[in-house]
Amino acid sequence: MSSMFDAESKGAGFYVKVFIGLFLMFIFGRVFAPVEPITEVGMQVVGVFLGLVWLWCFVGFLWPSLLGLVAFGLTDFATFGQVGTMSFGAGVSILLLFSMILFGSPQHVGATRYITRFFLTRKVFNNRPIVFSFVFIFATYVLSIAVNVTPALILMWTVLYGVLNELKYTKGEKFTSLMLIGTFLGAISGQASLPFTGSTLAILSVFETASGIAIPFLSYMVLGFINSVAVFILYCLFMKLVLKPEELAKVANVNTEMFEKDPLPPMSKLQKANFFSMLGFVFLMLLPSFLPDGFILTTLLNSLGATGTAILLVGLMCLIRVEGEPILDFRGVAAKGINWDVYVMVGAALAISSALTNPATGVVAWMLQTFQPVLGGHSPISFFITMLLFGIVATSFASAMILGIAVMPVLAAFGLEAGANLAAVASTFNLLNHYSIILPSASVFAAMLWSNKDWIDGKDVFKYGAVIVIMATVVAIALVMPISLVLL
Repeated sequence: MSSMFDAESKGAGFYVKVFIGLFLMFIFGRVFAPVEPITEVGMQVVGVFLGLVWLWCFVGFLWPSLLGLVAFGLTDFATFGQVGTMSFGAGVSILLLFSMILFGSPQHVGATRYITRFFLTRKVFNNRPIVFSFVFIFATYVLSIAVNVTPALILMWTVLYGVLNELKYTKGEKFTSLMLIGTFLGAISGQASLPFTGSTLAILSVFETASGIAIPFLSYMVLGFINSVAVFILYCLFMKLVLKPEELAKVANVNTEMFEKDPLPPMSKLQKANFFSMLGFVFLMLLPSFLPDGFILTTLLNSLGATGTAILLVGLMCLIRVEGEPILDFRGVAAKGINWDVYVMVGAALAISSALTNPATGVVAWMLQTFQPVLGGHSPISFFITMLLFGIVATSFASAMILGIAVMPVLAAFGLEAGANLAAVASTFNLLNHYSIILPSASVFAAMLWSNKDWIDGKDVFKYGAVIVIMATVVAIALVMPISLVLL
């Protein structure tokens, strides 16, 4: 994952943005007097944080994160050795690294193609255009959970182009636009629903640092599934209302034979081993929720945690051979499956967030004082709704991951004051926060959708993206919020 600005010409504007970011990181906190109750060291940390957010938004992720760690090590808050432990030595960073390898291995051996093919050969959608639309979006969602949003989005768009060409749909037709956006919806929902990888892991880890509360994986995944399916159903119903009978006539002929023209060979033993290893990790993450406390397997899994379990499975997959090869080709998967931009960014975010919430910086006290007029004095429910509305508006302009990382300390501080269920608010906020689509600045994935000009116009992205935002907000407030209060 990289910033959509990475491809921007390195003109004067680029270097102005770089200068501003580096000034904030290295100089701001040392030349400006702290604003009480922020301390001098707190001002230095705030400068690093502001510089990072600025560069993440307008330049990129990898080198700004690295320089941010250098700037953090030059503050009076921590030494370079401590910075290394706080960033890449943290359990979350290690989990992220090994989960990328674990989830990248099935894609490396081609096992993920079978996930797509399974959903697209279900006879339930034969001659049922709206059912087909739901199945296609849901298949993208499952694939995004299994391998990550970017490959899922690219693969399913490629499949969709073939379907649209086969059915004689062209750019500008409503069904074309709605399905391209629907595929984006499925992919981004998958990213939001898996709590132990990618942007969701980063955001929830910052929340845990700020609040001291760990969100249970099972409860979060159930909540993410309910949220996603509800939004998909509403979106498909919207398609049925918007599309005229003549527009649905062509897609009414869609059937499984279209996807069976180029049959896949049977899954090899190596592909099956990779696929079931991936499922095994998810199963082991959820298993302690169903086992009694004190049971030997419960104790073992809790001792290992997500990080230890991921490392154990990767080690076993490298050890066990199938068809003469190790299940996991560590070097091959690591060369292609690790997203270094995200890994380094998460490390930097973890280190900075732990400093921002430390009482020695005075930042939390300042946030309580500054945002009190807007976020203070709410009942638990009104605070919950206020945070959701703020998140869905803000994420239309800024990356979901950046916004989530920046907001979690504020959410934790004011949620505690309001007596809100912090785990429920953070989980629902994160799920809603990922529906960033209305503007290309919202995320790199939104930028991919907006730039897909061969198949969709920007005005359609804006129009139907706004519909998704409204639907997701309604689902979050009317359905996900009350369920989260029960689950969490």
